[in-house]
Amino acid sequence: MTSLRLRVLLSVFLGAFMVGALANALSVRWGGAELMLSPSSLLVSVVICAPLMWLGVQVSRFRQRDRRVDAGRMNPLLAARTVVLAQSSAYTGVMIAGWHSALLSYQLYMFTLRAAWPPLVTSIVDVLAGALLCGVGVWVEHLCKIPPSDSDDHVPKDEHILERDSRGYARQDDI
Repeated sequence: MTSLRLRVLLSVFLGAFMVGALANALSVRWGGAELMLSPSSLLVSVVICAPLMWLGVQVSRFRQRDRRVDAGRMNPLLAARTVVLAQSSAYTGVMIAGWHSALLSYQLYMFTLRAAWPPLVTSIVDVLAGALLCGVGVWVEHLCKIPPSDSDDHVPKDEHILERDSRGYARQDDI
Protein backbone atom coordinates (compact mmCIF):
# COMPACT_ATOMS: atom_id res chain seq x y z
CA MET A 1 0.00 0.00 0.00
CA THR A 2 1.42 3.36 -0.92
CA SER A 3 0.89 6.57 0.97
CA LEU A 4 -1.09 9.50 -0.34
CA ARG A 5 0.80 11.75 -2.72
CA LEU A 6 0.17 15.46 -2.99
CA ARG A 7 0.51 15.37 -6.78
CA VAL A 8 -2.23 12.75 -7.07
CA LEU A 9 -4.53 14.64 -4.70
CA LEU A 10 -4.03 17.84 -6.72
CA SER A 11 -4.71 15.94 -9.95
CA VAL A 12 -7.96 14.55 -8.51
CA PHE A 13 -8.90 18.04 -7.32
CA LEU A 14 -8.30 19.55 -10.77
CA GLY A 15 -10.14 16.70 -12.48
CA ALA A 16 -13.14 17.11 -10.19
CA PHE A 17 -13.00 20.87 -10.74
CA MET A 18 -13.09 20.51 -14.52
CA VAL A 19 -15.82 17.85 -14.52
CA GLY A 20 -17.87 19.87 -12.04
CA ALA A 21 -17.55 23.06 -14.08
CA LEU A 22 -18.46 21.27 -17.32
CA ALA A 23 -21.39 19.33 -15.85
CA ASN A 24 -22.78 22.40 -14.10
CA ALA A 25 -22.44 24.53 -17.24
CA LEU A 26 -24.24 21.92 -19.32
CA SER A 27 -26.97 21.49 -16.72
CA VAL A 28 -27.60 25.22 -16.41
CA ARG A 29 -27.40 25.76 -20.17
CA TRP A 30 -30.03 23.07 -20.79
CA GLY A 31 -32.37 24.55 -18.18
CA GLY A 32 -31.51 22.24 -15.27
CA ALA A 33 -30.62 23.00 -11.71
CA GLU A 34 -27.17 23.83 -10.39
CA LEU A 35 -25.43 20.63 -9.35
CA MET A 36 -24.56 21.15 -5.69
CA LEU A 37 -24.93 19.14 -2.53
CA SER A 38 -27.01 20.39 0.36
CA PRO A 39 -25.31 22.04 3.34
CA SER A 40 -25.95 18.85 5.29
CA SER A 41 -22.87 17.41 3.60
CA LEU A 42 -20.86 19.18 6.33
CA LEU A 43 -22.75 17.13 8.90
CA VAL A 44 -22.02 13.94 6.94
CA SER A 45 -18.33 14.87 6.80
CA VAL A 46 -18.25 15.38 10.57
CA VAL A 47 -20.03 12.06 11.12
CA ILE A 48 -17.36 10.32 9.00
CA CYS A 49 -14.42 12.29 10.42
CA ALA A 50 -15.16 11.79 14.13
CA PRO A 51 -14.86 7.96 14.18
CA LEU A 52 -11.98 8.14 11.71
CA MET A 53 -10.04 10.46 14.03
CA TRP A 54 -10.79 8.19 16.98
CA LEU A 55 -9.53 5.16 15.06
CA GLY A 56 -6.41 7.08 14.03
CA VAL A 57 -5.61 7.92 17.64
CA GLN A 58 -6.15 4.27 18.60
CA VAL A 59 -3.74 3.14 15.87
CA SER A 60 -1.22 5.70 17.06
CA ARG A 61 -1.46 4.30 20.58
CA PHE A 62 -1.26 0.73 19.30
CA ARG A 63 1.98 1.30 17.43
CA GLN A 64 3.65 2.59 20.61
CA ARG A 65 4.47 -0.50 22.65
CA ASP A 66 4.30 1.24 26.02
CA ARG A 67 0.78 2.62 25.28
CA ARG A 68 -0.61 -0.47 23.57
CA VAL A 69 -2.88 -1.20 26.56
CA ASP A 70 -4.63 2.15 25.98
CA ALA A 71 -5.52 1.14 22.41
CA GLY A 72 -8.42 -1.09 23.42
CA ARG A 73 -9.35 -3.68 20.79
CA MET A 74 -7.01 -2.38 18.12
CA ASN A 75 -5.17 -5.00 16.06
CA PRO A 76 -3.08 -4.90 12.88
CA LEU A 77 -6.04 -5.76 10.64
CA LEU A 78 -8.15 -2.94 12.06
CA ALA A 79 -5.16 -0.61 11.68
CA ALA A 80 -4.88 -1.55 7.99
CA ARG A 81 -8.60 -0.96 7.54
CA THR A 82 -8.20 2.42 9.22
CA VAL A 83 -5.51 3.37 6.69
CA VAL A 84 -7.79 2.36 3.82
CA LEU A 85 -10.66 4.39 5.30
CA ALA A 86 -8.35 7.37 5.78
CA GLN A 87 -7.10 7.25 2.21
CA SER A 88 -10.58 6.84 0.76
CA SER A 89 -11.81 9.74 2.90
CA ALA A 90 -8.98 11.92 1.62
CA TYR A 91 -9.80 11.08 -2.00
CA THR A 92 -13.52 11.60 -1.44
CA GLY A 93 -12.90 14.90 0.32
CA VAL A 94 -10.65 16.22 -2.41
CA MET A 95 -13.24 15.25 -5.06
CA ILE A 96 -16.02 17.02 -3.15
CA ALA A 97 -13.81 20.08 -2.64
CA GLY A 98 -12.85 20.16 -6.32
CA TRP A 99 -16.41 19.78 -7.56
CA HIS A 100 -17.73 22.46 -5.25
CA SER A 101 -14.81 24.80 -5.96
CA ALA A 102 -16.02 24.81 -9.55
CA LEU A 103 -19.54 25.55 -8.35
CA LEU A 104 -18.19 28.24 -6.02
CA SER A 105 -16.49 29.97 -8.93
CA TYR A 106 -19.78 29.81 -10.85
CA GLN A 107 -21.66 31.19 -7.83
CA LEU A 108 -19.17 34.05 -7.49
CA TYR A 109 -19.72 34.92 -11.13
CA MET A 110 -23.50 34.71 -10.70
CA PHE A 111 -23.38 36.80 -7.53
CA THR A 112 -22.60 39.84 -9.67
CA LEU A 113 -25.80 39.18 -11.64
CA ARG A 114 -28.08 38.09 -8.82
CA ALA A 115 -27.41 38.95 -5.22
CA ALA A 116 -28.48 35.59 -3.79
CA TRP A 117 -26.52 34.47 -0.72
CA PRO A 118 -27.85 30.92 -0.11
CA PRO A 119 -26.22 29.21 -3.13
CA LEU A 120 -22.93 30.98 -2.41
CA VAL A 121 -22.97 29.97 1.25
CA THR A 122 -23.90 26.39 0.32
CA SER A 123 -20.94 26.20 -2.07
CA ILE A 124 -18.57 27.54 0.60
CA VAL A 125 -19.87 25.06 3.18
CA ASP A 126 -19.48 22.17 0.74
CA VAL A 127 -15.90 23.15 -0.13
CA LEU A 128 -15.13 23.28 3.61
CA ALA A 129 -16.76 19.88 4.11
CA GLY A 130 -14.58 18.36 1.40
CA ALA A 131 -11.46 20.03 2.81
CA LEU A 132 -12.30 18.72 6.29
CA LEU A 133 -12.73 15.19 4.99
CA CYS A 134 -9.48 15.37 3.02
CA GLY A 135 -7.53 16.90 5.91
CA VAL A 136 -8.67 14.32 8.43
CA GLY A 137 -7.94 11.51 5.98
CA VAL A 138 -4.37 12.74 5.40
CA TRP A 139 -3.82 13.26 9.14
CA VAL A 140 -5.11 9.80 10.11
CA GLU A 141 -3.01 8.20 7.39
CA HIS A 142 0.00 9.96 8.90
CA LEU A 143 -0.91 8.58 12.33
CA CYS A 144 -1.01 5.04 10.95
CA LYS A 145 2.53 5.02 9.54
CA ILE A 146 4.92 2.60 11.19
CA PRO A 147 8.36 4.08 11.81
CA PRO A 148 11.23 2.02 10.37
CA SER A 149 13.30 0.27 13.02
CA ASP A 150 17.04 -0.42 13.10
CA SER A 151 16.54 -4.16 12.79
CA ASP A 152 14.88 -3.81 9.36
CA ASP A 153 18.31 -3.57 7.69
CA HIS A 154 19.12 -7.18 8.59
CA VAL A 155 15.90 -8.74 7.24
CA PRO A 156 16.67 -11.35 4.54
CA LYS A 157 15.36 -10.45 1.10
CA ASP A 158 12.84 -13.19 0.39
CA GLU A 159 9.86 -12.74 -1.88
CA HIS A 160 7.55 -14.44 0.61
CA ILE A 161 8.37 -12.13 3.53
CA LEU A 162 6.50 -8.89 4.09
CA GLU A 163 8.87 -6.03 4.69
CA ARG A 164 8.45 -2.35 5.39
CA ASP A 165 9.47 0.20 2.81
CA SER A 166 10.86 3.63 3.58
CA ARG A 167 7.38 5.10 4.11
CA GLY A 168 6.46 2.55 6.74
CA TYR A 169 3.68 0.54 5.11
CA ALA A 170 3.91 -3.22 4.74
CA ARG A 171 4.03 -4.45 1.18
CA GLN A 172 4.96 -7.59 -0.65
CA ASP A 173 7.42 -7.25 -3.53
CA ASP A 174 7.55 -9.27 -6.75
CA ILE A 175 4.24 -11.07 -6.50
